[in-house]
This record gives sequence, structure tokens and C-alpha cells, in this order.
Amino acid sequence: MEMKQRIHISTKADKLRACLITVLAVALFLVCIVMLDLNLAKFAQRLGNAGNVLSHFLAIDLAKIPEAMSAMLASICIAFAALTVGAVISLLLSFFAASNIAPSRAVSVVIKSTMAIVRAVPALVWILMVVVSMGFGNVGGMVGLIFPTTGYLVKSFIASIENLGIHTIEAMRAAGANWLAIVMKGLLPSLGAPFVSWVAIRLEGNIAESINLGMVGVAGVGSLLMRAIGKYDYGAITAIILVMFATLALTELAINKLRRAIGA
Repeated sequence: MEMKQRIHISTKADKLRACLITVLAVALFLVCIVMLDLNLAKFAQRLGNAGNVLSHFLAIDLAKIPEAMSAMLASICIAFAALTVGAVISLLLSFFAASNIAPSRAVSVVIKSTMAIVRAVPALVWILMVVVSMGFGNVGGMVGLIFPTTGYLVKSFIASIENLGIHTIEAMRAAGANWLAIVMKGLLPSLGAPFVSWVAIRLEGNIAESINLGMVGVAGVGSLLMRAIGKYDYGAITAIILVMFATLALTELAINKLRRAIGA
């Protein structure tokens, strides 16, 4: 008689850890619900109006689409300009901050700490601070968008550089290569694909964030959307949202195709 032996995929410790994490997540969720003091009864009461509100959005103002496309183009230009400047700054800073190539540990710590602070501040806050300093307009919006772009790309570039390890760097140092030669001839040829991939991903985020610039008086599709919302122009709101959705969807498809093409 053959004895069937059970093969345990996970250990008891793994199961206990998973249960503990689940319990903690549920407890944290309940604590958040209590602290927010959510009025679920009022939400359920107002939920009946959802159908009436959604019916207003079914009317699409097709005449608004050309204007929305023009405003969307302005947002894309702001996003791309900020991305270009941010990518150049990030490329320079990342090689001074990556632990395996940084010429000075102190400089590396300062750059990483500064970028951590930049990432901790929401993009909209950076944009608001710059707009207040420089005034309303596209220039303030673009400069404000450079900060979160740089914070994101520096961290991403550093991770790609440090993933290369130290072997190539040590070999080139042993051959007498200086720091600049190691960066230009030893590291950059291997970093082209991951760097382009990170920049492409950030472009999608920049376009999404540039839409929010309309809230602080910067031109673009966000400003057009805010005016439509202020007028309760449901047809125009729907048309603008459709243009935004189509643009972001096409951007994501293009980015995925680009990443596959470069093998990233």
C-alpha cells in the first residue's frame, strides 16, 4: 500500500507571518476608518443621486474637443520640457551619488538626502511654491514640475548604476582610467536602456501631473477643466476627460512599445 506524502509549499512560520500581516492590515484599516470619522449613512443616502449626476455626463460637447486637444498639447509640452531639464540634472547628480562610483561619500550622502526631501514634498506643493515665487504662467509650472521629476529620476538612475556592481569600475581603475573615463566608457554604454526606460515612465507621470497645474493658474487642459467644472458644464467636462483619457492611454501604449524595443 502506497503512502501519500504531503508536500508543504509554505512553512508554518510563513503561514503565521501571513496571518499576522493580514490581521495588522485589517486592524490598521479599522483604525483609519475610526480616525476619519466617515459618515457612511450620509454616503448611502447621497448614493441615490449618482444616477442623476452620471446622466448629465452622458451629454458630450463635441465642439469642446478641439480646444481640449489644444490645451492637452500645452500640458504635454510643459511635461516634456520639465522632463528634459530634470533628466539632464538627474544624469549629472546620479553619478555623484551612486555609492559604487561617487567620488566622495559626503557628496553622495548630501545628494541622496536632498533628493529624499524633494520626493517627500508633493509635486503640487513644489509647483505652488514656484508659482508663488515666479508668478502664474507656464514658466512657473514647468520649473515647479522639474523638482519632482528630478527627485524621481535621481533615485531611479542611482538604482540602475548601483545594480551594475563594482567589478567594471575596479577593472577600469586598475587599468588607470580616471573617474570621467569610467563613467563615459565603462558605465554609460550599459545604462542607456534602463535610463531611457525610467525617463519614458516618468513622462507619463509628468503628463498626469501637468494636468493638475490648471489648479494653480497654469495653462493647459487642467485649467480648461477647472473652468468647465466651475460652470457645471457637464458636456464640456466629459469631452475634456475623454481627451485626457485618450492621451494618457496612447502615452502608456507608446511607452510600453518603446520599453520593449530597447529591451528594458
